[in-house]
Amino acid sequence: MIVEGDSIILDSGTTTLEVSKNIGNFERLSVISNALDIINNLASSENIEVIVQGGFLRKFSMSLVGPLAEKNFKQVHCNKLFLGVDGFKSDHGIYTYNMEEAYLNQLMIEVAEEVIVVADSSKFKKIGFAFIAGFSKIHKVITDNGIEEEFIKMLQRNNVEVIIAN
Repeated sequence: MIVEGDSIILDSGTTTLEVSKNIGNFERLSVISNALDIINNLASSENIEVIVQGGFLRKFSMSLVGPLAEKNFKQVHCNKLFLGVDGFKSDHGIYTYNMEEAYLNQLMIEVAEEVIVVADSSKFKKIGFAFIAGFSKIHKVITDNGIEEEFIKMLQRNNVEVIIAN
């Protein structure tokens, strides 16, 4: 899903960390992230330009949030956003547990051409506290084969492409 020359955002989270571990060999790729573990993971990749947006450290998620991060995300544009979420509400949208992260995620969505949510199937049975976005803002969801058929149908009903990862 990532192609040569892309600029991508990798949001904080365990699933997006796995995405960063599986980025192939590129001659040129730009990765913007607010997650210290992802930044650290990509730091030694020679052809990946790593962009850190700054902000206050949220120790629980090891992510950078707050006004500085928000201001800096408003200054960029990217091809793809890989967004980790904490839960889904049927026919409504995606959620996380932290208000600051939800707002930063909303800004990430605004600057991305394509929004790809990455979430394991257990997240479909959770909701979270803070609303990120409705399904109209999401292009694709990548999940595992544990997703129940009712959730696949709900996403398709909301024009979201579902990709089952092996």
